[in-house]
Amino acid sequence: MDNENKKKKKKFLPARLNLLFMVVFILFTILIIRLGFVQIVNGEYFKTQSEMTTNIEASVQTERGKMFDRHGELVVTNIPSFALTYIRIQGTSAEEHLRYAEKIASLIKMPTKKITKRDWQDYWVLKQGKTPAGAFKAYEMKLTEEELNSKEIEDSEKYKLVLDRITEEDLKPLKKDEEQEQILAVKRELDRATNLDVTFVKTGLTEKEMAVIGEHLGELEGRFGIASTATRAYPQGEEFFFGSIKSIPADRVDHYLLKGYARNNLVGTSYLETQYEGLLKGKDKTYTFTTTKDGKPIGAPEISTGTRGHDLVLSVDMNLQNKIGKILEEKIALARGRGDGPVNSAYVVMMDPNTGEVLAMVGREYENGKFMDDSYATLQKAFEMGSTVKGATVLAMHQMGGAPVINDKSVHMQGRKPFSSYGGNNIGVVNDIHALEQSSNVYMGVGIGRYAGFGISDQGGHYFANVNKRPKYYETIYKLRDVYSSVGMGVKTGIDLPEEALGYEGNIEATEAGKLFDYTIGQYDTYTPIQMAQYASTIANGGYRIQPHLLKEVRYSMGTNELGPLVSKFETKVINTIDNTKEEINRVKEGFYMVTHGSRGTARELNDTMIAGKTGTAQRIVGPGAYNLTFIGYAPYDNPEIAFSVVVPSLNGGHVNVEIVDEIVKAYNEGYTPEDTEAEDDEATDAESEETTEE
Repeated sequence: MDNENKKKKKKFLPARLNLLFMVVFILFTILIIRLGFVQIVNGEYFKTQSEMTTNIEASVQTERGKMFDRHGELVVTNIPSFALTYIRIQGTSAEEHLRYAEKIASLIKMPTKKITKRDWQDYWVLKQGKTPAGAFKAYEMKLTEEELNSKEIEDSEKYKLVLDRITEEDLKPLKKDEEQEQILAVKRELDRATNLDVTFVKTGLTEKEMAVIGEHLGELEGRFGIASTATRAYPQGEEFFFGSIKSIPADRVDHYLLKGYARNNLVGTSYLETQYEGLLKGKDKTYTFTTTKDGKPIGAPEISTGTRGHDLVLSVDMNLQNKIGKILEEKIALARGRGDGPVNSAYVVMMDPNTGEVLAMVGREYENGKFMDDSYATLQKAFEMGSTVKGATVLAMHQMGGAPVINDKSVHMQGRKPFSSYGGNNIGVVNDIHALEQSSNVYMGVGIGRYAGFGISDQGGHYFANVNKRPKYYETIYKLRDVYSSVGMGVKTGIDLPEEALGYEGNIEATEAGKLFDYTIGQYDTYTPIQMAQYASTIANGGYRIQPHLLKEVRYSMGTNELGPLVSKFETKVINTIDNTKEEINRVKEGFYMVTHGSRGTARELNDTMIAGKTGTAQRIVGPGAYNLTFIGYAPYDNPEIAFSVVVPSLNGGHVNVEIVDEIVKAYNEGYTPEDTEAEDDEATDAESEETTEE
C-alpha cells in the first residue's frame, strides 16, 4: 500500500512543476510584451516625461490694495485697463520676434518715443536678412573681407563695428516708413522679455484693439494674451505721502526676486506705497509651466487666479488736509500783500497726541505766480524753530536741578553783544511759567548758563556772564540735546514713512561759549515740522513721545469702493517717556496756556480759543527774510485732541503764524465728528496675522 502511494506522489509532482513553469513562462511573456510596448509605442512619451521640470512660473499682478481716509472716503484707487502680454519661450530667435512684431503691428497702435538709435541699428541689421550660410548680410556690407574672416576679432567686436558703420542715410528709409517704426516698437518690447515671464507689450489697449487682437490670438501660437492691469488714481487729490508705484528699480531687482516678485511687477517706490508694499501687493495670478530640460513648455500652463492686496485706512482727514492747504495759500498771500516779508511758503502738521494718528501734513509754496504743493517738506525740510523750543528748555532746566526765579535783564559777556529778551526790553521778575508766557530769552540763557558753570553775576542794571569759565559746558550741551531728543526734536519721529529727515545739528563751538545762550532759545539746530508736532504731542499728553503714523487700519479688499472686514489696527506705540515729573510737565503746560490766555502772552489774541502753545521767532542763518515764524500747540488745552506745528519761513515781521493756528483749529472743529461708535463687527479675524509695518 505504501509503495502504491509513493508512485502516485511521484506522478503528481512533475505535473505541478509543469504547471508552475507554464505560469512563469506566461508571466515573462506578458512582461516582455509590456516592456516592448512601453519602449516602442510610448518610448518617446516617457522619455519626454523623464526630462520634464515643473517649477517654472510666470505671473501677472492682481489688483493692488486701495487707500481710504479716516472717514472711509476713497483716496487712492485703481483705474482698470488692459494690456497685451507676451510669454517668451527659450530659444526664440530675433527672426521670430520680427515675424510676431509684423503681425502685432498690424493690429494695434504702439507708442514710439522709447525707440533709440541702437534699436534702429539692430533693426537695420536684421532687415538685411541672412546669407545662405546663415550669417547676417550686414556683416558683408559693413566689414572688410579681412575683418569678416579674422579669427582674432571677437563676434561681439565685429557686431560693434557693423553698428558703428551704419549711417543715418542707411536708416533713413526705415525711419521714414511709419509701418516699420510700428514694427520696431513692438519688436523692442518683445526683445525685452525674459524666458517664461509675462511681459507687457502694450498697456492701455482700446476696445477696438482688444477686439482685433482677440480675433487673431489663435494665429500667435499661444504666446500672446490680454491681461487686466491698473494705474493709480486719486479721487480727492494726490498727496505726497501716498507714494508712487513703478517698475522695480534696477538696484532692487535681486531683493524683490528673492521675495517672489516677477521682473515685470510694479512696486511701491516711495512713501506709503513702499512702506506697506507687502500689504498692498496681494498675491499674483500665476501660470505654472511644465517644460523640457531645454526650456520648451509642454501643454497648457496651470493657472492660479491670485488675490487682491489689502486696503489701507489712513489716519488722515482729507477734508481737513484740503482745508488747511487753502488756509496756507490765503495766509501766504495776505502776508505778502501787507509787506510782512518775502514769505513764499508755510507748513502745518496736525496729529492726535494720544494715539499718534496724523490728521494732516500740509505745505504750500508760492512760485512763479502760483501755489505749488510742498507738503513733502513737512517730513524732509528742516528749519530754525526759535522760541518754540523753550518748553523743552524748561524741562531740561528742571532735570538739571530746578527752574529758578530770575530778574529778566540783559546779559553782558566779553566779546559778544548783550543777550536780551525780544526788543531788548527787560521783562522783570519771572519764573518758568511767566518766562514761557512772555518768551523770556534771558530766563532760558541764565538758567542754563548757571548750570554750565558760567560765572553769572548781577551787576544791578544787567547780568555779566564770564563765558570763559565753563566747567560743565559740554555736559550742558549734551544734556540739552538729550532732552530735546526725548520730546522729538532732532531725531527720527518713527513715522511710518521712509526718507524722514533729521535736521541739521549746528556747531556750538567751545571758543564761542556764548552761543549756548542762543541755543537755549532755538538757534543753530534745525528741526522738521513733523518733529515739532511730535514735541507738541509729548507736552500735550503729559510726557509720552508717541510714534506718529498714517496707517490706521488694514482691511480685506472687497473689490469695490466699500470697506471690507477688519484685518488689523495700528497699535499706539510709546517710543519713550520724558524724565520729568507730572508737576514739572504741568508747569510747562501752564506756561503754554498763558502764552494764549495770559495778559502778556505772545499769542494772547487767541485768548477766546481753547488753544495752548508756544510762539517762535527764529533768526535765519541763510536765505531771504530775517526770521522764521513758528508755533507749536494743542487743543483743547484741558483735554487735548489735536497737537500741531506751524512753520512760516522768510518773514520780516507780522503774526501770520498765530493767524494760521487760529484758522486750522477752527477748520478741525468745523469738521470734527466724535468717533465714539466703532463698527460692531470690526473684530480682527482669526485668519493669518498681518504685520502693519515693514522694514
